[in-house]
Amino acid sequence: MIISGAVLVAISLAATVLASRPRSAVRVRLARLAPRAQLPVRVRSVLVTPELTQSGLGWTEAELVRAKIVLGLIGAVMSAAVGLFLPIGPLAVAGAAYAGFIAPTLRVDHAAASRRAEAERALVALVEWAEALVASGRPIETTFVAIAERGVSGGLIDRAIAAAARSYALGAPLFGALAREAAGLGLSTLASVASDLERARDLGRGALVVLRDHRDRLRASERAKSLDAAGRVEGRLMLVLVLCYLPALMLLVVIPLFLGLLDGLFV
Repeated sequence: MIISGAVLVAISLAATVLASRPRSAVRVRLARLAPRAQLPVRVRSVLVTPELTQSGLGWTEAELVRAKIVLGLIGAVMSAAVGLFLPIGPLAVAGAAYAGFIAPTLRVDHAAASRRAEAERALVALVEWAEALVASGRPIETTFVAIAERGVSGGLIDRAIAAAARSYALGAPLFGALAREAAGLGLSTLASVASDLERARDLGRGALVVLRDHRDRLRASERAKSLDAAGRVEGRLMLVLVLCYLPALMLLVVIPLFLGLLDGLFV
């Protein structure tokens, strides 16, 4: 029984190594030529998280589902192997399988949240650069094309404005394309900026005024976030004091003093 459990664990680990091995360049090129297999709608809604396109991990939907299934099986097999030595029930096995099953989803959600936070910080730089260039007399379209060529060090932002610049080179309206790309990537603030710039052209409003309005709004939002983060410092310092310094104070000062007083009472 123990040998069979060890064999199952070894097989699971080998399957993990094979599943996580990077694909060769030849296989990647062949995959580009082959038609992409689409997962059923119900499978996608249950197993695939919407943040997959924002995570930047380079995983396909099929690879995410494969990772969830493999890690779920590994968790179940390893917990069952531990059950050969320790008395654990079927709930523990199911819990380990579930933990392995949701681990890739948690990884994708964490990466997507990190890239969204990076995009929010980069959006401030994008609007400020655009406002400075337009204020110097540069046309708004060429401003965004120039920024797209350089980038603002924000993965999702760079991806959106680069795609919009390519569409603009093919004759599509720049800010309409940027609004669509931003909405597809979940960048609602960038989509709002692009929609306002597109609407300003139709209404005859200057793009510089729109950029300055969004610049002031983004600066106010960043200032509020900084103040909120600063307000949490006091609570974290108090937590460090309670967890680190007070136990040391109790062990080194209070408890020896209390024991000395007790010793003096019985002398």
